[in-house]
Amino acid sequence: MKPGANDQAAVDRDGREWTLFALDGRMKGRLAREGAAAILYDLDELVEMHGPLVLSPPRLTVTGGFAAIADTVGLVASDPETASIEQIRQVAVFAQSILLPQGRQSA
Repeated sequence: MKPGANDQAAVDRDGREWTLFALDGRMKGRLAREGAAAILYDLDELVEMHGPLVLSPPRLTVTGGFAAIADTVGLVASDPETASIEQIRQVAVFAQSILLPQGRQSA
C-alpha cells in the first residue's frame, strides 16, 4: 500500500516512522519504511504499543503554509468576533482534514 495524499506521518518513541490513515471508517497505522511487514494496527493499539506518537505537520493548501494557518487558528480561537467568515472556514477545513476519514466532508 502506497501512502495516499491525505495520509499523516508520525514518529514513535523509538524513532520509527508510521503512516496513519483511515480505512473503513477507522484510523490505522502502518510502519512507513520499505520492506516493513504490512501489519496494520488500530490507532489506539499503535499508541498503546509504541506511543506516544509525534505527528508531522500536515500538508496545507492555505497560502503561507503552516505559519499562516497557525495564525488564523490563533485569531479564530482568541478573538472570534474579529475573524472573517473565510478565516473561520479555513479553520473548519483544517480541523476536518485532521478529524474526518480520507475523502469525507461534513454534512
